[in-house]
Amino acid sequence: MTDPSTCKICGTIHKIIYRNPDNDYFIGRLQKEEDSSIVTIIGNAIEIQPGERIIASGKWVENKKYGKQFEIEGIETLVPVSIEGIEKYLGSGLIKGIGPVMAARIAGKFGIETLKILDSSPEKLSEVDGFAAKRIELVVNEWRKQKYIREIMIFMQSCNISNSYAIKIYNMYSTDSIKVLQSNPYRLIEDVTGIGFKTADKIAENMGIGKDSAFRIKSGILYLLGEITDSGHCFYPLDDFIPAAMELLGVGEPAVISAVNELAASGKIVLAQDRSPRIYLKNIYEDETYVSRKLKEIRSSGKLEDIIESRDAETVIRDVSAESGEKLDDIQIEAVRKSIKENILIITGSPGTGKSTILASIIKIYEKQSKKVLVAAPTGRASKRLTEATGHEAKTIHRLLKFQPKISKFLKNETDSLDADLVIIDEASMMDIRLFRSLLAAIDRGTRLILVGDVDQLPAVGPGNVLSDIINSGEFEVVRLEKIYRQGGKSQIIYNAHRIRDGIYPSIKNSDYNDFYFIEKNDPQEVVESIIGLITKRIPSSFNYRPAEDIQVIVPTNRGLVGVNNLNTRIQESLNKTGIYFSRGATQFRLNDKVIQLKNNYEKEVFNGDIGFVRSIDFEMKEILVNYEGRVVAYDFFDTDQLGLSYAISIHKSQGSEFKCVIIPILTSHFMLLQRNLLYTAITRAKEVAILIGSKKAIGIAVNRNNVENRFTGLKNMILEHCS
Repeated sequence: MTDPSTCKICGTIHKIIYRNPDNDYFIGRLQKEEDSSIVTIIGNAIEIQPGERIIASGKWVENKKYGKQFEIEGIETLVPVSIEGIEKYLGSGLIKGIGPVMAARIAGKFGIETLKILDSSPEKLSEVDGFAAKRIELVVNEWRKQKYIREIMIFMQSCNISNSYAIKIYNMYSTDSIKVLQSNPYRLIEDVTGIGFKTADKIAENMGIGKDSAFRIKSGILYLLGEITDSGHCFYPLDDFIPAAMELLGVGEPAVISAVNELAASGKIVLAQDRSPRIYLKNIYEDETYVSRKLKEIRSSGKLEDIIESRDAETVIRDVSAESGEKLDDIQIEAVRKSIKENILIITGSPGTGKSTILASIIKIYEKQSKKVLVAAPTGRASKRLTEATGHEAKTIHRLLKFQPKISKFLKNETDSLDADLVIIDEASMMDIRLFRSLLAAIDRGTRLILVGDVDQLPAVGPGNVLSDIINSGEFEVVRLEKIYRQGGKSQIIYNAHRIRDGIYPSIKNSDYNDFYFIEKNDPQEVVESIIGLITKRIPSSFNYRPAEDIQVIVPTNRGLVGVNNLNTRIQESLNKTGIYFSRGATQFRLNDKVIQLKNNYEKEVFNGDIGFVRSIDFEMKEILVNYEGRVVAYDFFDTDQLGLSYAISIHKSQGSEFKCVIIPILTSHFMLLQRNLLYTAITRAKEVAILIGSKKAIGIAVNRNNVENRFTGLKNMILEHCS
């Protein structure tokens, strides 16, 4: 039975049992002031903390399982009136720098005047043991921040917007937050992670911005182009874009076309008409144009000074090869020779085909001639692996170009170019058009460029298909490596990767050299249980691998029983039973958990796909410390939406990484994501052992589906136009 009448109750939050930061839903226990009884309260409300006094309006409901509960319709917060309430309130984790112990000291010292002291006389905190000037400054700033965030929450609640965005909005705009929300809510789309057009549109509607507003329609068009760019395209056919914009905005074709023309006239977008009508974000169009012209400029800048006389090249190459103990074959020698002659060279091949050996020889030859070589890769993991493979320091491209996150700019550019005779970029297939443009801007006419990568892997996460477009233009020298060198050519990992790439079913029978295994399981639950057994027992005992550090599960999809999310939960339960954890929504981050960075964070210098381990959870400072291969990065609790568990990761997230042992579940239930380049990419992440577990039929589906992602990019045609 549900009592339909609305009433109010007043009391102090005793405990928060559950809270979902994504939708503000919580379950709590409230001690009523009228009779001190404890009742259960549920609902969606402004984030509240244990120790807070509230007046809640709502109604009593009867839950079949949990009994009588008070379902909240609205909450008014009050100042705690007891010392115990103040202590609980401050010690709840609300204020960075104050944990339960420090909260008890403060409340014990100032009693019922505590909150007043924080508001008007915070310098008195120095009277509390453990409060140095630095901590006082931190606590005061956090106290003021929380008060303002509460104001934002109240404002957002009036707009029916989730409070989980309030802290992010404050961190972006500080005390200008409400002003931005009122003047141009569509700014949030670009500035605040997780806020899309629909959320901003909801705020705009509450601000009185009409559906047919030209301002709204233009904002929607720019948002949609941004979404298209984020999905990997550089442009979109105009005939397909117009209907998509009409559907998003709920307006007619004339309104969309008018807004498109106005945006083009103002220089925010580009309408290209030379082949077929195409719509670009202006910066992406300029990136493709710049890259095509700069590649031509480097290629045709005249014959660069030979670092070695032609007659001596063969001897020098063989001498360097002998010094390193790596005997180069004819195709490898040809690659090294071209690196001496060509202004731009592309070297492509799968793992195990000798790319690193070639690069090591090229670097040694250049350095023997007193030439400066710079080496980089798109990610930290890839650059570290490159350093180990070549013996030459490699950096991320962002570090090479001296990226400054506070101003969002590279210090190395046209006016301050890289000081190098040769620039080598590994894992070039991972570069999007924006990053490649920034790289080329910092390379002058007197510098050679070598791009190295596996063109058969998945393309970059960002817009463009740079490496593939450059190769397919046919305008630059390309060395294709096919011969397998790993494990003396016996590696079944690379052998089967090549078969899959070529549309041939992999060899799943045991061979003399076993680094590739197939375990047949058709039932999803059996696959999950087998993966747990492999990680916790079979692989560590057979190969002496560490379960979390050396073994990586790579999955086609995030959802489902055999998806990233469920597998992470199950593996975490099996490997990490510690009771020290921080919860965000349904995810627990436990001490020593294996985690992954989900988006590029240039300020922290961690990138999409970087994997680390949780080494500290500080509830007083509301901070998690993650160790990324020796570099420790701090995350505020509110920033943990950038992190996910990574015992299992998606194939897309695995790009550019390499692991000792890879487990790949593959079932017909993954049907929509079963395709050749995905399976190829997953298998080639394995350095020593690859294990496929699932159904033979699913493998066959993947091998036979060569639905390579059709990205709309203009670079190939622009290269042909500018290089002809």
